[in-house]
Amino acid sequence: MVESKTVSGKISKHKVMLYTLSTCIWCKRLKSKLTARDIKYSYIDIDLIPYMQKQVLKTQLKQVKPRLTFPMMFVDDEFIPNAELDQKIEELVRDG
Repeated sequence: MVESKTVSGKISKHKVMLYTLSTCIWCKRLKSKLTARDIKYSYIDIDLIPYMQKQVLKTQLKQVKPRLTFPMMFVDDEFIPNAELDQKIEELVRDG
């Protein structure tokens, strides 16, 4: 299992998990939005993990979304489509 990194935040009621690429501008923007809103989240930059672990993780992610695009955000283990990310961030802030 790949170890995720966690960014602390005051809003921590829900489990927020990101799968990102270290060089992806959209991934960096999502991380910045969550940090700016003080939302706690964990993430894995999948391009920085060992090859075999990367392949396993990509296979698991493809079960959720066959055509991988990044970032991928899950809240309480539910996949959030990219078009709904901003709305979900606002819900997390409101929900505390």
